[in-house]
Amino acid sequence: MNIHADFIEGCKKDAYEYYFEEYEKETTYFDKVAEEESSDVAYEKGTVLTGPGLLDEKPYGADYLAIGLAEAYTWYCKMREYGNLLPIEGSTLEDVKRKAGDLIKTWAKNWATAARNTKETLVFNHFNFGGYTAGHHATFDQSLSGGVLDDPSGDGVYTGTAASVKPFITLNGNEWTDPNGDTYYNGLSVNPSPENFKTAWERLTRTIAKTESGTVAVITPNLLLCANTTDALLWRQILESEKMAGTNLNDLNVLRNLIDSIVAVPFLNAAFATARAWAIMQAKKSISIYHRIEPEFDFFEDKKSNTFYGRIRMRIGATVKNVKYTVGSNFPTS
Repeated sequence: MNIHADFIEGCKKDAYEYYFEEYEKETTYFDKVAEEESSDVAYEKGTVLTGPGLLDEKPYGADYLAIGLAEAYTWYCKMREYGNLLPIEGSTLEDVKRKAGDLIKTWAKNWATAARNTKETLVFNHFNFGGYTAGHHATFDQSLSGGVLDDPSGDGVYTGTAASVKPFITLNGNEWTDPNGDTYYNGLSVNPSPENFKTAWERLTRTIAKTESGTVAVITPNLLLCANTTDALLWRQILESEKMAGTNLNDLNVLRNLIDSIVAVPFLNAAFATARAWAIMQAKKSISIYHRIEPEFDFFEDKKSNTFYGRIRMRIGATVKNVKYTVGSNFPTS
């Protein structure tokens, strides 16, 4: 009886079933913030074109005014590969052969958690490092080696260049410039409070709510993002209380129901939490996560070392597509 071969066949049969059974139990956050999309290429690319923001009135007897399209910006998203090998000694495998099902179930549980954590970290690092004035290479640079892709925005987002990096969340004095010459910033330096929420809400829905050609855009914030600290409870008090928070008046809370959900995320790092950083956004408009290859499994035996391996691999990517759908505050800058 070839114990190793039997175990490999059992793994191939059971791994996916155990994985998805465990994965479905996991709470996810990234899909509340980022748009999920599929990909079948090494990198995705999108170019936003600007045209007329309004139609021009045609005088009687005159020609229509001709207005061409122009490129506003181009974003890129590379597909990153992730994976691990899990080894087990052949002698150990022989000793636990009757518990092989328990072993692969344990692997699948760990893999499901690791895959979820990887997706969460990839997306929320856009917030953890989104205020860095010099950018953050590991998060924002979408370049692929070997001449496949050279990301012109360098360590920042599409609004800048490699020589003049722009972060996802920019502060006053470090604005980005739209193709029509208008300048904007989407970063504040204020703590959680009702008045500061109003300031962020107005900036998102009016001040920067413009197309790249300068015409009015409709932006509807529906999500507030913060770390899972006491600030999350404070935001619930500010945005969900029937009466105004922090006063002795019996006034109705006009901020109630302006935001559909408050997402308190454990994958926002210590620096983000300590800074009391937060953001409001129209969900799934600023960031996309691409699924190139969902987790796949392989099992093989190295007879030379008498070691059995289980392998998981997946390919995903994430990028900022539009900074104007998010306003952040207190984001760490370095």
